[in-house]
Amino acid sequence: MNDNDIEAIDKKINEVANDDLNGLESNLNHMDSDELRSEAKEMINDCSRNELQKVIKLLIKISRKSFEDE
Repeated sequence: MNDNDIEAIDKKINEVANDDLNGLESNLNHMDSDELRSEAKEMINDCSRNELQKVIKLLIKISRKSFEDE
């Protein structure tokens, strides 16, 4: 297998992954809470420590905002 074949395979994998994410994003409004939690858990399992910190910071912001709204 040469570099062009590997690049083509990598490109196809990235295209499929992006298509899956686009499909998930477009279906968010149609998913129930359990489905959303399941998807979130699956995605969190693939996150690095740095990415997890970003996710938690976002959740903290959301929690703080909900306190302000009440």
